[in-house]
Amino acid sequence: MTARALPERGEFRFWSEEKLRNRDTDQFGHVNNAAIASFFEAGRMEMASGPDAAPLAAGANLAVVRLLIEFSRELFFPGRAQVGSSVAGVGNTSFSVRQALFDDAGCVATAEATCVLIDAALRRPRRIPEALRAYLLTSG
Repeated sequence: MTARALPERGEFRFWSEEKLRNRDTDQFGHVNNAAIASFFEAGRMEMASGPDAAPLAAGANLAVVRLLIEFSRELFFPGRAQVGSSVAGVGNTSFSVRQALFDDAGCVATAEATCVLIDAALRRPRRIPEALRAYLLTSG
């Protein structure tokens, strides 16, 4: 089995920071995988619901229909971690997001998510507006 190359910070456009809390740890003393999934979710929500993106998707919500997380090493309390996110591609009603979680020593975990834009009233997939598509794909 070949070791996979871990991403670098410069590969990501959007950033959020998480404070590690004691409650994020499990009986083994490291930050639990469920907490790491929540960190990735927070990164996606900041990217897609921030002040620049929210008006472009008015009347819509996001649903994650696929999520893959790969863990590279343990993360320990206390400290801070940063989530980098970038849009890898945009389809008609969905887009894919690449993410990585970093601490001071480097990459801890990576994630790939497929997000579908959902019409808030109809609860059905909605076409991604061109302005939102352009925003998501801008290299920033």
